[in-house]
Amino acid sequence: MAEEQFWEDESAPVFFLSYARTRNRVSAPPRDTNQKVFQLFVDLSDHVVELLGLGPGRTAGFMDRMLDGGQLWTEDLAFAAGHCQVFIPLISPQYLRSPWCAREWDAFTRRRTLPRPGAEPSAGDTPVIPVNWSVVDRRHVPEAVSRRQMFSPTRLPSDIAPQYHDEGIYGLLSLGRNGKDAYDAVVWRLAQRVARAYRTHWVEAGVPTDMRQLRDSFEEGRHDLV
Repeated sequence: MAEEQFWEDESAPVFFLSYARTRNRVSAPPRDTNQKVFQLFVDLSDHVVELLGLGPGRTAGFMDRMLDGGQLWTEDLAFAAGHCQVFIPLISPQYLRSPWCAREWDAFTRRRTLPRPGAEPSAGDTPVIPVNWSVVDRRHVPEAVSRRQMFSPTRLPSDIAPQYHDEGIYGLLSLGRNGKDAYDAVVWRLAQRVARAYRTHWVEAGVPTDMRQLRDSFEEGRHDLV
């Protein structure tokens, strides 16, 4: 494939943050229950802009912030899922039970992925970067997810990576000042991983026009070319 064929839409986000939306309890007043996800999104976006030197017209990331998300396959969501270059699923028990999250996973993983010209990706590196959001019993993780390499930060003080694995990013954010240093370090390493995936892989555009075409469970078949 000629280098000019590795085309990407400059209006597309670099990464897509896929997460299980938490809805309000019936008796609770309306509020945004996904504030911790949004904090991660903002911090990660700032780092990715810095690492990739993105210009003012380029968006670092996309997350669906509809308070009642998971019901509408909007044009913005379809465009982001079909054009982003890196997919970041926030793995949690709720995520693995969500048909909507499975559709977002399927929308990305069915797209063709190739190494960028001159790039030499490390073994196991792909543009799908599962992140430990909250503690999951590994015995209950679908094979389509478990065979992906979970993000694991390296080159950090010896206590930080175990904190991330034991607590997840949600846990680190919930620990307040006790978790802040670990959270900051982990998100910086995640941003570096996103930048590396972007520089070494190219994912062909493929916008799903009908969510009914997408799998609502975490399975991967012949169309998964990542």
